[in-house]
Amino acid sequence: AGEARFASKLYGVLSKARTADNLIVSPASIRAALAMAYLGAEGSTELELQRGLELPVGNKSQVAQQFAELLSAAKAEVAAEDEEEQPKLKYANRIYVTDKYALAEKFQQLASKYFGAAAESVSFEQSTETAQRINAWVEQQTNGLIKELVSSSGLNAQTAAMLINAIYFKADWRNNFEDYATSPREFLQRQGERITVDTMYQSDYFNYAQLPALNATAVELPYRGTDIVFMIILPQQQQGLAALESKLEQMDLHAISSQLRRQKVELSLPKFKFEFDVSLQQTLEQLGLKELFSTQANFGSMLQAAAPLHISEVKHKAYIELNEKGTSAAGATFVKVSLESYIENEVSYEFKVDHPFFFAIKNSEHIYFMGHVNQL
Repeated sequence: AGEARFASKLYGVLSKARTADNLIVSPASIRAALAMAYLGAEGSTELELQRGLELPVGNKSQVAQQFAELLSAAKAEVAAEDEEEQPKLKYANRIYVTDKYALAEKFQQLASKYFGAAAESVSFEQSTETAQRINAWVEQQTNGLIKELVSSSGLNAQTAAMLINAIYFKADWRNNFEDYATSPREFLQRQGERITVDTMYQSDYFNYAQLPALNATAVELPYRGTDIVFMIILPQQQQGLAALESKLEQMDLHAISSQLRRQKVELSLPKFKFEFDVSLQQTLEQLGLKELFSTQANFGSMLQAAAPLHISEVKHKAYIELNEKGTSAAGATFVKVSLESYIENEVSYEFKVDHPFFFAIKNSEHIYFMGHVNQL
């Protein structure tokens, strides 16, 4: 529940700031990276992170245990990676701290045990070399989808610590879209311009509902070999995305999923790909997470000896590509298929994604990505 609340708040602030752009963020991985900082925090910094991240009240290793479960679920998704068809979900976390200070052994052990994260000492003064080292690691972790996360111009002798997190997701649709059904169709951009885009089509059974409270309709496309789905919420008004997103801030996406029912749907969905990067300091400060960026920050548990350490930057970059076969997205269960009997004159619902919409990649527990498409 804490993760869903944090996701809604974070996305609410970002979507208002980026009303004209396309947007994709990974709330689960941003929260995991900041929870790593929480392990090393003390006093009022610890309390602020606990509240801001909607973490349960408890001792740090109990809180960390929850993240270990999230990461091990991701590992299970990758278990059969050698089979090309298998979905892949991969988290990667790392914390880079200036080599002026020595990291506390206990912090390194906790980060490694629960987050599978290495805490590394680096020389930020050697900015080119350090930026290359960080970027090479991120590129490797995201199968080459995310390059140049940090630039050397953003690093200098004053840089104290950087949290880096990456998440990679690639999966095939349970029911692929047929290539021959893709055709050019109209899409209305946010600015009101009509353009023609390659649009995929299929008629099949999907979880679907009309959501009068949101003045929208929703559908979920399942991926093969996993319980993760691609959720689309389409406002009924062609320019209704901003109004929809402000309502979503008060809602739990999991609660929306539970309202969907298996229906015959005629689905038209544009192919798209884009990347998005953002420095999260301003966004997080709006969520009440201010102290960790200030000289008042207390990360006493992170270091061997007391020193005035604060977080210099939390940078997030994500990428998504959607096509007939499935989805690749990066940021930094047993599925029972029931056989449908064919019913004569069965009602089928049209779901035509031809104007700006909201999407999420999620399962019943975690929200891996959230975003919106305003222009193609």
